[in-house]
Amino acid sequence: MATTLVAALAGAALATLLKLPAAPLLGAMVGVAVVKLSSELTFEIPGAGRWVVYVAVGWLLGQTVTKDALTVLKDNAGAVLLCVALFLLFGLALAWGLWRFTDLDVHTALLATAPGGIAQMGALSAEAKVNVPLVLSVHVLRITSVIVLMSLGLKMMGGRS
Repeated sequence: MATTLVAALAGAALATLLKLPAAPLLGAMVGVAVVKLSSELTFEIPGAGRWVVYVAVGWLLGQTVTKDALTVLKDNAGAVLLCVALFLLFGLALAWGLWRFTDLDVHTALLATAPGGIAQMGALSAEAKVNVPLVLSVHVLRITSVIVLMSLGLKMMGGRS
């Protein structure tokens, strides 16, 4: 258990120093994966422990809900609903393509293309017992690409990055 904890903490610290997106999550994942692939020293978190971790993720997400956020949502409901519908439609189309033209199972394809955050898709993928590393890799690449491209776009448009 100590080796796994050290690997997770070291990976999270390194990713934080490198200023990667979702650094603690991504770094811990890579740190533990390296230990797991190179030795037999990893500790599997039991079901009750995973439950506690998922509660913590839900807690963090719940903290983002504020009265101001709900007001903004209400004032922009039409645009938000259109955006969500398009995200879901494009995600389903991408999932169908991955499932149809690759050897991915339909559940992995759906979760890899779902418009969600890394933590949420990782947790859902683990619960669904799909190819978690693949799902997380797609989301890490997606978020990293968005951050890089949007930063460049903001600079080109004269905004802050």
